[in-house]
Amino acid sequence: MQSDLAGAAAAPAAAGALTADRLAEEHAPVVYRFCAMVCRDAHDAEDLAQEALLRAMRALDRFDPARGSIEGWLWRIVVNLATDRGRAARRSESLWAGLVVRARAEAAPSAELLALDRIRDAQLLAAVRSLPKRQRTLIALRFGADLGYSEIGALVGDSEQAVKQATYRALSALRRRLEADR
Repeated sequence: MQSDLAGAAAAPAAAGALTADRLAEEHAPVVYRFCAMVCRDAHDAEDLAQEALLRAMRALDRFDPARGSIEGWLWRIVVNLATDRGRAARRSESLWAGLVVRARAEAAPSAELLALDRIRDAQLLAAVRSLPKRQRTLIALRFGADLGYSEIGALVGDSEQAVKQATYRALSALRRRLEADR
């Protein structure tokens, strides 16, 4: 495993001087913010962010700048992995597993989650996490990953206008949840 990472870090990407280390340095914070918004708990968010970045680092030599930007390529990896994880979780989810994960997340919050909780209102993050998957994903891509509507549309396979409308509806649902919690 360590040799895989060393090999990925040593090989410059097709995008020029982009290395695996630089990819992680530049994109890890925003990838984690996205994952924190789409995952149900901090543990899953950390795992998802780490796995997505590792996949990208290992595949960096296969990045083709002729097919799009490095950010678009990275977000496709992150979103696909999040989608795959969501499907797997739904298939194998049980009450016991949910209780174990929640207990573990409450027992030992990570430094990243504590920092995120200081930056973001915990109630807001909880409300985002309680939204349906599509709404959570749109809000996380727009505000967690700071992507534009056209970029989000390319990632989710919708037009820019459809993404704007869906994001507006997601924000309205979020606003209703926050008002109901007051």
